[in-house]
Amino acid sequence: MRLWKILVVLIVLAVAALAGYAYLGDMQPQQSETRLPVELDLNSGQPAETPAESTPADAAPAAPAATDAATAEPAAPAESE
Repeated sequence: MRLWKILVVLIVLAVAALAGYAYLGDMQPQQSETRLPVELDLNSGQPAETPAESTPADAAPAAPAATDAATAEPAAPAESE
């Protein structure tokens, strides 16, 4: 029973300490003025295209060149006998 009393007293003291810190502590946020330029396009009814959207949809990606992995040089064509 004595342990419960000590625990309750410690909890009450912790709550009182937290309330005191919140009331007396320096809790003011750091304020600074920020100015950012904003560019608006109000004349067009559609959003601006991104570079990914400007490529044709049916265009196939370019095939990578064949290279020899050991030397990182272009692979030589196979010789016929």
